[in-house]
Amino acid sequence: MRFLLLLAAVALLAVPADAQPRRGGAPQQTLSVSDALATVAVNAGGSDRNAVPGSGCSGFINNGTPTAAVEVSGDGPLSIYATSGTDTTLLVSDPAGRWHCSDDANGSNPAVTFAQAAAGTYVVWVGTFSPDEAAGAQLSATRGQPSW
Repeated sequence: MRFLLLLAAVALLAVPADAQPRRGGAPQQTLSVSDALATVAVNAGGSDRNAVPGSGCSGFINNGTPTAAVEVSGDGPLSIYATSGTDTTLLVSDPAGRWHCSDDANGSNPAVTFAQAAAGTYVVWVGTFSPDEAAGAQLSATRGQPSW
């Protein structure tokens, strides 16, 4: 009986756990936001399930490679959002290391909005709702509300 319990424990430990994204990975793109809208074309999606818990934290990303780093100067309102012809998701790590997620803020397009965003680097992953679904997307960051 002990052998079976030991075997079951080993089998459970062998199952890979979903890993959280690496904030320190080299981003594919960098955007700088002061007062004007900043946009860049990106590739969304990946094979890693978004393992950050919370509302809107769905989809698939590449854990090791953030989609973009958004450099924000000054403080005030900030919106980071993506538009695409496919169902995309958004994961943002703010300068304090807190996670923010969005899925379907405007149709199938995600947005994370901060009423009072701190200056610093926001690390962003644009994901897709389905695994390994590569999608072209437009990532935008602006002071104020999204301009869909």
